[in-house]
Amino acid sequence: MSLHFKTASEVFNDMKDQLANEAPQITNWRTRGVVRSILAVVAAAISLLWDRLKILYLDLWAQYADRTTLRRYYELWGEDWDESIDTETARKAVLSWYRQKGKGTKAWYRSVVLSEYKGYVTDATVSMRQRGPNTVDIVVSYNGGPVYEDHITEIQNFFDDDEQNVVGAEVLVKSVEAA
Repeated sequence: MSLHFKTASEVFNDMKDQLANEAPQITNWRTRGVVRSILAVVAAAISLLWDRLKILYLDLWAQYADRTTLRRYYELWGEDWDESIDTETARKAVLSWYRQKGKGTKAWYRSVVLSEYKGYVTDATVSMRQRGPNTVDIVVSYNGGPVYEDHITEIQNFFDDDEQNVVGAEVLVKSVEAA
């Protein structure tokens, strides 16, 4: 039995092949791939920061708005203002309407899936009216691969629940196809 010692380049190539099989995204050393990944992370961080600042602003605005301002916004939302309405009740109502303003948009569906199910969903693509009017298709993946059927059912049930269900929207949650 003869021993065969690998050269440094053979060892390196074997390690690189094994690593590529385990985690293909790690070995994508092309400049474009690295820059795209960095930009995606920065964009996600800016989006998260923007959402948090918007909520902080609305919280502060609602805390310090006077009755006249609350009345104006109350009426802008199509509600009837009554002088008997308590100021704190009006604050809560206006703040609640502002928080629901983006409900039902592509960004809202995507952010809900990514925040509520971050343990087993890393990306979500939302298509509106793909199957016809008032339809929403959400395609989810975990690190580029499919998501388990149990998790798909859980996400589907979340959007079918009355509290998250957008009136008139038929939501269908699917997983990406296995590669």
